[in-house]
Amino acid sequence: MKYKVFKLIFTVLIILLLILGTVFLVRGLTLQEKGEENDQYSSPSVSQVDVDKVIEDIKAQNSDLIYESENIDEFTSLVFQEEDKLKSYLIDSETGEELDITDIFKEDKLDEFNEKELELLNLKYPEFIVEGIKTSDGYKVYYVKENEMTIYYYDYTYLYDYQEQVTLTINYNEVHDFLDFTHLLDKEYVNEDGYQYSKDKKTIAITFDDGPSSKYNAKYLDVLARNKAHATFFMVGTMMQSCQKCVLDTYKSGNEVASHTYNHINMKNSSIEKVNEAIKKTDDLYYQITGDHIKYVRPPYGAYDKENLENVSYPLILWNLDTEDWRYRDVDHIVNYVMENASDGSIILMHELYETSLQALEILLPKLYAEGYQVVSVGELAALKDKTLEVGHAYRAIMG
Repeated sequence: MKYKVFKLIFTVLIILLLILGTVFLVRGLTLQEKGEENDQYSSPSVSQVDVDKVIEDIKAQNSDLIYESENIDEFTSLVFQEEDKLKSYLIDSETGEELDITDIFKEDKLDEFNEKELELLNLKYPEFIVEGIKTSDGYKVYYVKENEMTIYYYDYTYLYDYQEQVTLTINYNEVHDFLDFTHLLDKEYVNEDGYQYSKDKKTIAITFDDGPSSKYNAKYLDVLARNKAHATFFMVGTMMQSCQKCVLDTYKSGNEVASHTYNHINMKNSSIEKVNEAIKKTDDLYYQITGDHIKYVRPPYGAYDKENLENVSYPLILWNLDTEDWRYRDVDHIVNYVMENASDGSIILMHELYETSLQALEILLPKLYAEGYQVVSVGELAALKDKTLEVGHAYRAIMG
C-alpha cells in the first residue's frame, strides 16, 4: 500500500517538472525573439552593410566623384568624371546590385520614354544631329538626379564632322508617368530649346532679299526650322501684297521680316519723300498682315546717302558678305564663299527667289552649326552682341 502511494507521488512530481520545463522553454524562446527584433532597430542589417560597402568600393575604384544622390529611395546614383567622359552607376538600395537604366522605368513605358527623348532631342538640336543618334552606333551615360536626368551621347557619328558633346536634360515633369522610383517634380522648368541662343558662341546673321517668294518661302522656313536657325527676310512691299500668307508664316515662325521698300526703289536716287512713302507703305501693309511694325530697312542695291541716314526713321542694314547668288546661281560657289569668309558678327546677303540659294542653305546651315556658329536674325544678332541698332546709322556687320 505504501509503495503504491509513493509511486503516485513520484509520478505527479515528474509531470509537474515537465510542465514547468515546458513553460520556461517557451518563455525563453519568446524573449529571444523579442531580443532579435529589437536588434534589427539598434544596428544595421547585414544587407545594408553590404550595400554601403558596394558603394564605397565603387568610389574607391573611380576617381573624381561629381554626384551622389541622397533622396532617392530605390537606388543610389553615382556619377564620375573620367577624362573627357562621364561614368555612372545605379546601385540597388536593397541588394547592392548594379541596375540597368531600363530598371528605373515602368516595364510598359520604356517605348514611350524613348519617343519623348527623341521629341526633346528634336527640340534642342538640328535634324542632322538627331539623325546621327538614330542611325549610328554609340552609347549613352545617364546622370540621374532627384528632379531630372541628363543623357550624354558618346561615340555617335554625325554628318559635317560635328565634334561637340551632345547632351539632353529631361525634367521629370516630362516623363513622370514613365518612372518607377521616387522623384521630385519642379514647379517650374524650361525644356532645352535650340533657339535659346548663347552669347558665348560665334554668331552670324543670314538675310534674304527681294521676297517673299510664293514658290520658295515655305521651303526656306522649313530648312531654317530643321537647323534651329533664324534669318531676316528683307521683303519688297509689292511681293508682300502678292503673298500675304508668306509674310504671316515668316513672322509666326520666329524669323524676322524687314523692309526692302515697297517697290525696290533706289533710295539714293529718289527724293526723301518718295523714300519715306515707300517705307511707310511697306510698314502699313506689314501691320495689316501681322499687327506688328517693321524695325529695319535695307536699301535696294545697297544704295543710300547721308540724306537717307538723316531722314529715314529706321536703322539701315547692309552686309559684309555678298554671296552674289543672283549672279552665279551656283550652289558650290555660295557654300564655299560663306564657309571661307564667315566670321563672328557677319551679315550675309542672299536672295529668296532662287532654288540654288535654297539648295545652298540646306548645306550651309549644318556646316555652320558644325563649325560652332549659331545662325540668327539681325535683331537677334544685335541683342546677342549687346548692341542697340540706332536710327541714322548703317550696319554692315555687328561685332561684339
